[in-house]
Amino acid sequence: MNADITKIDAPSSAPAGEQVIVDVSVKNISVSDQYIAVTGVFDSTTIPFQFDYLLLSPGQTVIFRGAFAMPSNNVRVTAWSWSWDGSQWVQDDAMTKDIALAVSTPQVSEFQILDFSKV
Repeated sequence: MNADITKIDAPSSAPAGEQVIVDVSVKNISVSDQYIAVTGVFDSTTIPFQFDYLLLSPGQTVIFRGAFAMPSNNVRVTAWSWSWDGSQWVQDDAMTKDIALAVSTPQVSEFQILDFSKV
């Protein structure tokens, strides 16, 4: 294993339609430079990340940022880290994070009658 997922940073809830940012922190835990990649899904839908892969020095941690529009249900985000062994990508680590659908409650307006005359 070369690419350790140390954290998935994402909101614990989001309203339907809102953009959800997913930051996956990955550390190169090997003793040599490594090409590292991250893939992710929610509800079988691929999450696009800003980088296809990066070259990491030993001990270096980077953040792969992805985003998606929150659907109208709770989701589980799954992220995988990969390292290049010279001929193919090897899956190294996986982590999940649950994101709940935030239900909007209508706001009730407050008003006051300041002047009232009985007719």
